[in-house]
Amino acid sequence: PFRLYKINTHQGGHQVPLIISKGSGLPDGGGIRRQYQHVTDLLPTILDLVGVEMATSKGGRPVPAPAGVSFTASMGDVSAASTHPEQYYEQVGHRGMYRDGWSAVVCRKARTPFSEEVWELHNLVEDPTESRNLADEYPEKVAELVEAWERAAWANQVFPLDEGNNVKNLLRPPWNADTEAEARFRPGSPTTERYRSLQLVDSRSFEVEVSLEVADGDRGTLVAHGDQGGGYALYVVDGRLLLAWNGYGCMTEVDGGPLAAGTSSIILAVEAVGNLSVHVDLRVDETVVAGARDLPALTAIAPFQGIDVGIDRRSPVSWTIRERYGTFGWSGILHHVTYRPGELAPDAGQRWLDVLRESGTKYE
Repeated sequence: PFRLYKINTHQGGHQVPLIISKGSGLPDGGGIRRQYQHVTDLLPTILDLVGVEMATSKGGRPVPAPAGVSFTASMGDVSAASTHPEQYYEQVGHRGMYRDGWSAVVCRKARTPFSEEVWELHNLVEDPTESRNLADEYPEKVAELVEAWERAAWANQVFPLDEGNNVKNLLRPPWNADTEAEARFRPGSPTTERYRSLQLVDSRSFEVEVSLEVADGDRGTLVAHGDQGGGYALYVVDGRLLLAWNGYGCMTEVDGGPLAAGTSSIILAVEAVGNLSVHVDLRVDETVVAGARDLPALTAIAPFQGIDVGIDRRSPVSWTIRERYGTFGWSGILHHVTYRPGELAPDAGQRWLDVLRESGTKYE
């Protein structure tokens, strides 16, 4: 019933139920508590319940004090005051400030002046779903909460605000270049960490080369990157090379044809052409055997699972393959898989930043 949804600072973006099982010690045997608390209160509360003090240092370095406060008092007393009377919110430019049952909130419209935004005011005690905007009736309360948000934002490194052009998500620290270099993975190694894997393919052209020795009857997974939410995998099924390209749940299968004994190199070549599209080719011993055009580019949250070599662990790229063959381990000799990251798509990453800068200079 709460207004708006994920990412927003209205109640639909962050108001969630919480069920706590304490075992014993609740005077009423359990029940509903309506005190406002924040996710940062969970750690202090758990420590309080188990009787453990928060560490003040680790490895010789001081540990920052938790931002939250224990709310164990409200477990034993339904009328206990909230231990978290105010909280600021910010997400991609949306802002909100809660204080003692009141909430001031603004919904950011991307690439518009911040000065044109209008804050709403809601009494969450009487109107938890924010159906009535009281800003015109209580302008002094709006001013109070907006000022409180400003102070909290400066104190907690909220600025600069996201103006909606996605620049914050495009900027990368200098050391990130190390994660975009050529990388080699061998069978038997654990699933490569998600972020590390993603940097090799995110919004860019890339090649995946499988070095192997194919014999008659070999079958299984050569390489898999991703899961049911999106990804790609190379398989050998019934003697044929198969590319499964999972475009966020929409599966495309590219048949690479029979795979001859003695094959030593299989390459998946992906060209990022922009507009969230890619072209793919399959090469066997340097000969193009199949391809597809305008497949959905994989970026950001897909692939969400890292790279597997010689197996497809956990959530599979292809559910059809999983149902038929399980994790489908490679049966033959597989030396290694090499990733060669290429150029970014024309409208991605640093290239998009360059476009934005060029556009901005026209107004200077």
